[in-house]
Amino acid sequence: KFWNTFWHAAGPVPQGGTILGGRPRRGALALDPRTLMGVLLAASVLAFMGKGVTAELCLVVAVGLLQTLCGHVRMALGFVAAYAALMGVLYVVFPHVGGAAATMFTISFTFARKIYLCLMTGALLVSDSSVHRISAALAKLKVPQSVLIPLTVTFRYFPTLKEEAAHIRDAMSLRSIPAGSRAECFVVPLVMSATSTADELSRAATCRGIENPAPSTDTERLSMRAADWAVLAISALAVAAVALFGGSA
Repeated sequence: KFWNTFWHAAGPVPQGGTILGGRPRRGALALDPRTLMGVLLAASVLAFMGKGVTAELCLVVAVGLLQTLCGHVRMALGFVAAYAALMGVLYVVFPHVGGAAATMFTISFTFARKIYLCLMTGALLVSDSSVHRISAALAKLKVPQSVLIPLTVTFRYFPTLKEEAAHIRDAMSLRSIPAGSRAECFVVPLVMSATSTADELSRAATCRGIENPAPSTDTERLSMRAADWAVLAISALAVAAVALFGGSA
């Protein structure tokens, strides 16, 4: 089990030209992870800025277009459809319901609407960049090792925990566990597995020389290109436009 965790933490073997610095391309754009981090930062700033419905709709469509250009068409359609449903519930359903329950859900849905751009951009970053590329991008940004190492281990931890949860569900299906006991039989092994998985990931990272103070050699050759700078410039312009005109749009 230790070696399975070791190879899982190591990640997939790079294919094609990735080891020589080529970018995996799914759509018309293959953006650097640092670009997507910049877009996520802009989305986080926009979340705390006052903006009208028209400006917010334009921003959602713009991020959906970016997802489409990066090759995630289904993701873009899903987010845009979910945003339309969210706005329909807020402006059509809740005004005709009334009561304390409607008020409570209105607050929750309004908060989801505020952070919706962050959700869209974060989903694009996670789907478009592997953990290795994100780690390499953070290293390029001179993020301290004391921050980078725990963050990388955390990124590796959740996929491993998801795999363990799938194994537990398969074992429960084979044993025909009653519905009343399924919650206990799922949570207890998952908690025990989570403890051991964290220890195994730490040992796997030690075996890969994570404690070596010398600079490590990276197979990723990240570089900012014209498309990356263009996306960052558009993001900065969007923040400036919302700051100047978004509140009345």
